[in-house]
Amino acid sequence: MIVALQQSTLHHLPTLVQWLFVRAACLFVHETLRTGKQRCMDNSVTSTSQTAIPMQNDERLSLATICFVLGTTFADAAPLEVKVPMADGVRLSTIVLLPDGAGPFPAIVVRSPYGLPTSPPGAVQLKEDATAEEILATWAPVLKRGYAIVQQNTRGRGNSEGIDMLFQADRADGRAFARWIISQEWSDGTFRVTGDSADGFAGYLMVAERPAGLTGAFFQASCANLLQQGVIRDTGGLQMEVLAPWIIQQAWDSGAQNLKDMAARGVDKADLRVKSKALLDRMFGGDGTALMQRPLAAFDPVASIQPNWAAFIGEAGYGERSRYFDAAADIEVPVTHVGLWQDTFLDCTLDAFNRAKGDQSLIVLNGSHYDIDNPETWAAAGLEAAFLDWLDKRSKPAVRYMVENGPADRLFESDTWPPKAPRPWTLFLNKDALSPQERTSGRIGTIVTDIEEAVPTEAGRNLVVPAGSGMSGLPVDGNGRVVRLGPQLSSDAVLLGKVTLHTSIRTDAEDADVVARLIAVDVVGKPRQLLETLFRARYRAGRAAPTPLKANEAVPISISLGSTAHYLKAGERLGLVLQGSNVPRWDMASGFDIDPSLAGSAKRIVTQVESDGTARLELPMLDPAELSDR
Repeated sequence: MIVALQQSTLHHLPTLVQWLFVRAACLFVHETLRTGKQRCMDNSVTSTSQTAIPMQNDERLSLATICFVLGTTFADAAPLEVKVPMADGVRLSTIVLLPDGAGPFPAIVVRSPYGLPTSPPGAVQLKEDATAEEILATWAPVLKRGYAIVQQNTRGRGNSEGIDMLFQADRADGRAFARWIISQEWSDGTFRVTGDSADGFAGYLMVAERPAGLTGAFFQASCANLLQQGVIRDTGGLQMEVLAPWIIQQAWDSGAQNLKDMAARGVDKADLRVKSKALLDRMFGGDGTALMQRPLAAFDPVASIQPNWAAFIGEAGYGERSRYFDAAADIEVPVTHVGLWQDTFLDCTLDAFNRAKGDQSLIVLNGSHYDIDNPETWAAAGLEAAFLDWLDKRSKPAVRYMVENGPADRLFESDTWPPKAPRPWTLFLNKDALSPQERTSGRIGTIVTDIEEAVPTEAGRNLVVPAGSGMSGLPVDGNGRVVRLGPQLSSDAVLLGKVTLHTSIRTDAEDADVVARLIAVDVVGKPRQLLETLFRARYRAGRAAPTPLKANEAVPISISLGSTAHYLKAGERLGLVLQGSNVPRWDMASGFDIDPSLAGSAKRIVTQVESDGTARLELPMLDPAELSDR
């Protein structure tokens, strides 16, 4: 535990008086420890001078830890660490920063699988080699507001004990941590939770447990529904472009007990490094066969690193497991959800805002996942102080959002997401175009899923592959793709809300993937991607109810491409691209039954896209003049 007390007032006392004050405080603590009347947490907490104080794990933080740093400023406080016990006895590494004053204090809480300390959310960008002291200094505005900062490594991570369980212990651990926080002498019995990305995964699950003392949360670029709207999609695939590199990277930051567990399972770190590099080189080189290891539950080296991999991605028990990860359904306190239009977790962000109970608020900025820490991302929206506003509980509109490709410095507002104002525009999917009137019955085109000719990921809400809307050129219709363009827009418009595709497919395989991409093409023919998703026919009724296709039977499907706020200019055309794969962003259809030992073996899934006259895109459109801004 790091306990830093900003005793700036002491520095205004004469030196002798200050020294006597510190000496008296420490002598008092020594005596209370000697008599057993005042103890702290289990294990010794050691200062930089290696002086140790005995701790008891189930009691409150005493002045014993304080006497090491009493009289120091925040910048030069000695770092201390403590292990907080969970319900099963596993002890998790925790750090604390306390503000000026006698307390008690409310707390801001972060639970993280990454190294500690971590910086606050909002417009905070650190250099890659930032020291712990530099990271801790970024919390100064929070400390000045009278908040304690409490950060904890999740199990199996950093200095925490236990085995990394891919967030499958974070509800219970969050409950135990909450009880510990509000039991501390410095605590006023209340706390709020924050974090971004994976810190937010753990944070959302903690909030979902509704622990005593919880009063709110602030999450950015994160996910409250990992197995339905996040790295796994209820009617889609696995985001392998996120999952594989993230789990591999986590192997090098494992806690000691987690590393011992890996070694006991026969995982050799040198061999792991070689296998990991080989896999990632193939995946991000566009080699679809890299994703065709079967069974996927044994996907190597990911399965070697993460023993819960098979349970995490498997069909068996998916309904119960996805409900566990559905934190949004259990939230009942005010939460600010922050996303970006090209963030891989944006669907999660919007879903959490819409389904969580209580006073929810939403901010959507321009940019992709790693832009969330860039001060310029927040400054463009005039929201540099958004996190501090949240700390100060300043009232703000429920929804604030930027518009992609639109005015760079305008922030728009709404009471809901999506805004109620847009009007539906329907474009029917025909043999050669998207049309607002003409309808076609019969075959529209053919898409192909081929492991040896996988379509490489280009543009989109990616984590590793460059994210954004940029495309190298307009895809060509045919050769396993369907490309259809709509009419030119007669005036500027804003695509604002959720886009849905309705069509039918037919194949002789038991499963089929349909990757749908919404694009815009400007007046000189340059395309950009607005939305993209993968629909897996086997999961058309949801992943909890997998239903194989019947050979050559037409099956109606509805595909949600997601939501956007995107400015379209007069003369531009909307378009739809349908294809059979998108590698490495998504895994590939389960209809393949490939034996990896058979060199050169290849299969293709050929899928016909059809219409009974109703195949269509549903697009929410708005006149830009109707946008409501500040």
